[in-house]
Amino acid sequence: MNLSNYISRNISTQTKDRFSKPIVYISIISVALGVSVLILVFAITSGFRKEIENKVIGFGSHIEISFFDDNASYQKTPIEKNAAFLTQIKKLDNVKKIQAYALKAGIIKTSDEIEGIVLKGLDTHYDVSFFQTHLVRGKVLHLTDTSTSNEAIISESLANKLHLDTGSRMLVYFVQDPPRQRMFRICGIYKSELSSFDQTYALCDLKHIQKLNDWNEHQIDGFEILLHDFSQLEKTNTLINQIIPFHLISQTIVTRNQDLFNWIGLFDQNIIVLLVLIIIVISISVISTQLTLMLEQIPTIGILKTLGCTNQHIRNIFLHISSRILIKGLIIGNAIGLILCLIQKHFHLIKLNPNNYYMSHVPIDIVWYHPVLINILIITISLFMLSFPTYFVGRKINITDSIRLE
Repeated sequence: MNLSNYISRNISTQTKDRFSKPIVYISIISVALGVSVLILVFAITSGFRKEIENKVIGFGSHIEISFFDDNASYQKTPIEKNAAFLTQIKKLDNVKKIQAYALKAGIIKTSDEIEGIVLKGLDTHYDVSFFQTHLVRGKVLHLTDTSTSNEAIISESLANKLHLDTGSRMLVYFVQDPPRQRMFRICGIYKSELSSFDQTYALCDLKHIQKLNDWNEHQIDGFEILLHDFSQLEKTNTLINQIIPFHLISQTIVTRNQDLFNWIGLFDQNIIVLLVLIIIVISISVISTQLTLMLEQIPTIGILKTLGCTNQHIRNIFLHISSRILIKGLIIGNAIGLILCLIQKHFHLIKLNPNNYYMSHVPIDIVWYHPVLINILIITISLFMLSFPTYFVGRKINITDSIRLE
């Protein structure tokens, strides 16, 4: 144990019966609260982002290829299901799966309600795991290549509004020339809590959409592409746009759902502001405690100087004391923050309004490097700021005056 560390421990022991004792405790508490709040905020923000991304991707995909036109309706020009460019896209490292889809706007009519919907046609190769996970009751679509299924899946919000349930018959009208209608049997009801999607989409067999549009079995609205790595989204989309013909367009989920992702982006901006404010508060708290300790230990500083301690030794002594306060606060804060995150993650104690937040409870996603970065940042900035008061203490305190204060 070096001399500075030894002396700092003895000074810390002496403060137990002095004025600075409650100030030290307040400083430790402020550091602990700041760290725990930051860990919670980072986990919640990451949870929101992950939940929203998973839900939006579940309804569609990371990237969507469709016919390029200015038509804002769901009735688009069909493209070939067995297009030649698919072979090149499948060779891209980040591409996980390519699946076909088709959309058709319709109107559901019951005995006392009318509601507009968008039917999304799926084939046997479509990944329905998202709807399986969010299924409230019933089952997912059972599709085959040889026959057309009359089953459909609707959201819980639509089912409640139209007074439908699993096993109910659902008559859908299609405004076209000539007008057409289809009768579906509801086999499952899902709930994603993304109101804009839940109130719009119902799932059915792709063959229904093809027949309603007078398409052949090889014509579809577009392709949905699932990726391995979300962080490579824009790069992969650029490569796909270079592969597909000029009359097609490739769009990411961020482009197609700008409002949602802009909303998530606000969290990132708020986190930066909160991070800066909390680090400033923590630094001020520890510096105030350090200054109090230094003023309280002026006689001790004078004695140490008389015994031959250099200014650097005295600086190191008070840096050791402040570092212990900081580390104690960090340990307590990390423990509180992680425990609260785990409690919320498993017990969902804090509830949310799904209509406003797209989920029923505060989501938690603990990313291991977030607490590490928070701790490193707080330690680095705090120690840097603590070095300034200690720099002046040795230079400004006179030996004779400090001993006289004893």
